[in-house]
Amino acid sequence: MRDVVSGRWRMAPLFVMAIALMLVLGLAACSSSPQSPTGGSPTATVASGGQTSNAPGKFERASDMKEGRSFHAAVRLQDGRVLAAGGKKTASGQLGAMSDSAELYDPATGLWDWTGTMLFARSAFSLAVLPDGRVLVPGGLSSGREAQSDVDVWNPATGEWSAAASLNEARDEYGLVVLPDDRVMVTGGEGALYVVLATVEIYDPAADTWTVAAPMSTVRIYHTATILQDGRVLVTGGGRLDGPYLNSAEVYDPATGTWTAVSNMNVARASHSATLLQDGTVLIVGGRGKKTSAEIYDPVADTWTVTGSTTDPRGDHSAILLSDGRVLVAGGIGNLSTAEIYDPSSGTWSRASSMNLSRYRFPAIVLANGKVLLAGGQGVSKLLAESELFTP
Repeated sequence: MRDVVSGRWRMAPLFVMAIALMLVLGLAACSSSPQSPTGGSPTATVASGGQTSNAPGKFERASDMKEGRSFHAAVRLQDGRVLAAGGKKTASGQLGAMSDSAELYDPATGLWDWTGTMLFARSAFSLAVLPDGRVLVPGGLSSGREAQSDVDVWNPATGEWSAAASLNEARDEYGLVVLPDDRVMVTGGEGALYVVLATVEIYDPAADTWTVAAPMSTVRIYHTATILQDGRVLVTGGGRLDGPYLNSAEVYDPATGTWTAVSNMNVARASHSATLLQDGTVLIVGGRGKKTSAEIYDPVADTWTVTGSTTDPRGDHSAILLSDGRVLVAGGIGNLSTAEIYDPSSGTWSRASSMNLSRYRFPAIVLANGKVLLAGGQGVSKLLAESELFTP
């Protein structure tokens, strides 16, 4: 109706009340926040931006681990479940205890559950699945911040840990590969008294023994070790704790037990990633020092080829081969939430959807259904128990 005093139109009281009620209901709907997969509100800082419009793939929150972890390790078991163990129990920059706990992710239920406790708490280590399905855990960094030589083995039949033969030399931050004959090889890392190592050992699961192998040509920590399609082992980069870092690479031949120097990378790198592609070449990405460069090693031609750059600099990130042959690269130092995908068929990078949470120093595991599980890591202000699933 028209206001005869001002000459302006004004709303009838009932109409005003109806609009006010709609506004209140609309604001309430907008302010409600989604619940986490475990039923509570997400406890970590949500990364800005969220999903990237029209970007390939999708990240979605999975159930939380039982414990926040970084510098931990995870591996897919023969039955498709994922074992995660150990890691730091305090936020970045703080001293404190390492974890001795372990837990299992079951893709069938989407839930994490506790399994047996390791005999020794540790971080900065790797896991290897043995031929009989057990999981080997060599060395690592103790709560006293010392490299250790103790080795644990997890039995999936009992869910319990037991002691295996100790390493000949204490080490953490080493490289690890499973050789074609099922032996487990560890390279370099940090040893006792914070000495960086060039030494190499090989574990025989049948005999429960560690044998000293020929050493690398130089000491390496924060390097990569990759099993090639012909069974040889490629080691790249790394160096000393505080640098200088290396652009050198070398290859170990299990048939002869010898190392051979190969062509140098174009860029010196540490805390980078190495991913074996389906054609037998190896994709190297990023590294400490805010590196965005990537390159590919061809073991047949012994050549390195630059293959574009990532949008964001990445170190201590995760890189994983997807079932379709592309490579997902996610997170990294600086608490990145972003992810990118490399397509070997075109040699190009594209921006993927962003993770829901920013993180670094976390494992990424491809599940039997092709999805990728990303678990824990260092977050903005705390260690994360939160997990995510990436659907390509």
